[in-house]
Amino acid sequence: MKNNLWSGSRDTSMMMPSKSAEWLQEELQSGAAALLLLDCRSHELFESSHVEAAINLAIPGLMLRRLKKGNLPIRSIIPNNEDKERFVKRCRTDTVLLYDEATADWQETGAAGSVLGLLLQKLRDDGCKAYFLEGGFNKFQTEYPEHCETNLDSSCPSSSPPVSVLGLGGLRISSDGSDGESDREPSSATESEGSPLPNNQPAFPVQILPYLYLGCAKDSTNLDVLGKYNIKYILNVTPNLPNMFEHDGDFKYKQIPI
Repeated sequence: MKNNLWSGSRDTSMMMPSKSAEWLQEELQSGAAALLLLDCRSHELFESSHVEAAINLAIPGLMLRRLKKGNLPIRSIIPNNEDKERFVKRCRTDTVLLYDEATADWQETGAAGSVLGLLLQKLRDDGCKAYFLEGGFNKFQTEYPEHCETNLDSSCPSSSPPVSVLGLGGLRISSDGSDGESDREPSSATESEGSPLPNNQPAFPVQILPYLYLGCAKDSTNLDVLGKYNIKYILNVTPNLPNMFEHDGDFKYKQIPI
């Protein structure tokens, strides 16, 4: 059974400890009494399907910046209070296994700079016995689907078509809705710093968290777009653009000029 050894070095670009899909299957089969599973994928992917008993750690880009600077404990990015308590009680005593979508080898380009890499290094610096899952969720689900929980109804409400959930730090738009260059933070476990914008990045508005969309001025004045995504509340962060439908009664506005 293949498990990389921890080299003792802080250079995460060289090596990080890992566990195989076979190892995880054996642990789950035996009850996983001393195993803490952390899912580093987006909330949307986690809700769609995940390894049984896993805790989701989807991190918006703005929070990721604070985490990288050491200003944010990992427990604060766990939304569920029960999961948060479980993490706090067991992260120092149990084996902690993190997984993303498909990282197979630490030598992969960008692995050390990904969300997975950041969390893994932080946990090990804190004294946790932390590892990453070889091949990520894709490999494990393919080989051991019986240990994965799948929600067939989690795609999206009928009024909101499925779209990608991106971290806040991965987006920067101008007033006309185009995306500009930015100092992007990795928004998923497989995205590394300095990587180019993906060619298939969805058009605005983009869902950045469940039920939270980021758009531009023209989106906020397009009733077809607002209806398509069932948007009823609009935060206007411009100093001079009007709240177009404020007096119609169908939308609630808040304007914070920045």
